[in-house]
Amino acid sequence: MNWICAVSTVFAMVALGTPARAAIPDCPAPAGAAKAALPSGLPAALRDKMGKVALPGEAFNTIDVYVKGQPNRRYIFVWNIGARWIVATEVGGIALRAAVSMYDLGNDGKTAKLLDERMTSPTYACAVATKLAGP
Repeated sequence: MNWICAVSTVFAMVALGTPARAAIPDCPAPAGAAKAALPSGLPAALRDKMGKVALPGEAFNTIDVYVKGQPNRRYIFVWNIGARWIVATEVGGIALRAAVSMYDLGNDGKTAKLLDERMTSPTYACAVATKLAGP
């Protein structure tokens, strides 16, 4: 029984030290949307609402074990359509997945309100985001 604990510990340590590398295809912004630079292109209200999110290529917590100080999400891309912002992130947990969220910054630009969020596989984040962006 002790060897199971030892092997589990080794696997957990390796997983924590290895950034997730999901096969995420390039996703061009649809007509009418602009791809935002990360993190500099995001409004302060949206950055505050999102909390700590790793940048593309940075390590993040991909498993369901809490690691203090390490974000459990990583940006895939962010699109802007007027006052609407579509944010796609990889989300750690029992299984790596993607969250595609749509926010409204409102007229004042000082508050970000979550309008919709859909969970999917990271490989389908582009298709889900394109559908949220609408016609």
